[in-house]
Amino acid sequence: MPWGRDAALALAAVFAAACALDRLLWCLIGWWDAQAGFLPPSTRTYDSVGDMAFKALLLAPVLEEALFRGWMSGRVAALRFAAYGFGAMACFIATSFTGEGWGMALSLGGVALVFSGLLIWLDRRGRETDVPGWFTRHFPWAVWGSSCAFALIHLGNYAPITDPRGVLVITPLLIGALVLAYVRTRLGLGAAMLYHAAYNTVWLASEYGWL
Repeated sequence: MPWGRDAALALAAVFAAACALDRLLWCLIGWWDAQAGFLPPSTRTYDSVGDMAFKALLLAPVLEEALFRGWMSGRVAALRFAAYGFGAMACFIATSFTGEGWGMALSLGGVALVFSGLLIWLDRRGRETDVPGWFTRHFPWAVWGSSCAFALIHLGNYAPITDPRGVLVITPLLIGALVLAYVRTRLGLGAAMLYHAAYNTVWLASEYGWL
């Protein structure tokens, strides 16, 4: 859908419905946890409001949408860029399980992958616009896989899970990732970034007791 008044109204409607569903899920999961005590505690550490706002309202929406939803156009250049991005993410995650020496090497490798992928994408995005047949055939599975990965990486914000039901803590994030995929495919990557920033604004306001 071309961006304009109708697209903005559609985005607002999806956002309102998704926020209501998110709130309902958290209420149900919270009620169950109050009876059984299975959710892992949060391990988030809060910086200043300015730092949190920068990370939540700008950095996360741009980087996470570029990685987890940018490839959904199906164009070869975008798919290659996503491959570099997921490779970089794997390097950064691996630093949590290695010693200091390897951690630095993996971090530098991740940064190198990001910049290499970006440069290649900038050079080829105008030429490599074909959409592979396999992408169209397996698109639903790719969306589900990416959405699950998006939700799972946020487990890093919590203590280790000791009860299988603890994975429910990321259920709202999984639903949110699927909604973001819908927004990205219908309204574009920019709309997905805007939606992500708006959601994080509500979350940030709630965390600081402004709502």
